[in-house]
Amino acid sequence: MTVDEGLAAENARLRARVEQLEVEVSALRADTAATVASAQETLYWFERWGLDFNRIMGTSQAELARKSFRGVRLGYRWSKTRYFVLRTFARRLTRRA
Repeated sequence: MTVDEGLAAENARLRARVEQLEVEVSALRADTAATVASAQETLYWFERWGLDFNRIMGTSQAELARKSFRGVRLGYRWSKTRYFVLRTFARRLTRRA
């Protein structure tokens, strides 16, 4: 393999990588545009209805709601974990019997 062939192979490899990265960037741009459009639509409706999300979430009732949801989520995750642990334990017991 000569130097020119090596450089041509390296050049082809790099061009392929650049094309791959351009595809990834265009996909990322499309995802970003969709996310921004969704946020703008949500903001539009908040403004149209006269809602100030920061003011609402700063109230004590919102804090209570957030803590309640966190507690429910924690309980759900705990019970789900215990269910899988008990199910695995039961399967091991039935295999040995």
